[in-house]
Amino acid sequence: MGYSPLMSGLGAMLEETDFAWSLGLIGEGQAGKLATLTGDLRRQVSTTGDGKCITSGFSYLGAESAIAWVNACHDHLYPVMKQSIESFDKRWCSIRPSLEGKSYHYVSLGPGDGQKDAVILQDLRRDNTKLCYVAVDMSPEMLRLGVRALTRQLKLSRSSILPVQLDFSSQDNVAELRRLLHGLFGEDAVLFSLLGNTMTNFENDTELLRMLAEQLLRPQDRFVLEVATTRQLDDTLAQEAAEEYGRSRTFREFATSALMHYTDLQIDMDSVLFQGSVEEERALLVKIIYQNRTGREIRLTLPDRTNVSFPQEDTVRLCISRKYAQHHLDSLLAESGVHKLGSSHFDFGGMQSGLQFGMDLLVLTTGPDPARSEQTIAEAIWRR
Repeated sequence: MGYSPLMSGLGAMLEETDFAWSLGLIGEGQAGKLATLTGDLRRQVSTTGDGKCITSGFSYLGAESAIAWVNACHDHLYPVMKQSIESFDKRWCSIRPSLEGKSYHYVSLGPGDGQKDAVILQDLRRDNTKLCYVAVDMSPEMLRLGVRALTRQLKLSRSSILPVQLDFSSQDNVAELRRLLHGLFGEDAVLFSLLGNTMTNFENDTELLRMLAEQLLRPQDRFVLEVATTRQLDDTLAQEAAEEYGRSRTFREFATSALMHYTDLQIDMDSVLFQGSVEEERALLVKIIYQNRTGREIRLTLPDRTNVSFPQEDTVRLCISRKYAQHHLDSLLAESGVHKLGSSHFDFGGMQSGLQFGMDLLVLTTGPDPARSEQTIAEAIWRR
């Protein structure tokens, strides 16, 4: 069956024009997402950020939020994210042998501003001249920012790039994404990525990774995961992790952008609080919250034009982040049903009074763990 004139003409037109067209797939209606956001902002009163909230993904909706995130990533007062981007090329080279030299298509879950994806794409297309790039994000604005930069920087054919607007924290959405990828690539190997410590922004982090692995990964596929780490867990380090975010005004602007965009709240930057704690001996947990410190009750107008009470000392959790204990990473992966083929660690400790915070870049796969299989064979031989 041939393509319709509409589809066959689009590819040629995109290659011939300099106009900033962006061709993509829209997987979800915004009305349903706004209903979810409105429900989250109606939650119970909490002075600790455990009631009203803006869940991960909604933080990036809207042009203001997308631009604020890009600005925060280049802020010298938020050096960990900035240096994470600048060091990515070297860290990618360290884990590249773990990908076994196969030809991959590339699917980026949450591409951000596209700088890290540019490093990966430039490398992968040496082995695959027919490489295709699929960028998946809940925010159309983030997709447009990242994909446009990549198109200019790498001079990629627009017909080989597909932005997909989709919330990849939904199991139904990810199952549909898997069907889409099979239709596009068949049995070709696919490299997936979740970079920039994005996984830690979700409440159910290990459940998210398990779901993505079960729904997306086949034996021939690989998954690149980037997470922030710490060598130790204690209250002092938890507070330092919180202050790492609090020092950057551009990060505060990003964190409050969704609250400002979707409510009529007059934002006071001094009411943005950063709370650090040790989470179950597995990670340093940072909660970024907005607290009503006006001394009176406020009425918030929500996206559906209804009002909700925002009492004195009540909070809205804007986002969360984590730094995993390095010694816990293998357990975290095991809980998620994946295992590590390769890894690279970059230490930021020298930047902050010798504190050993860092970033780990991991190559993951599903199925039997080769290291465990070798150990089992050795044990069987020993028993003989």
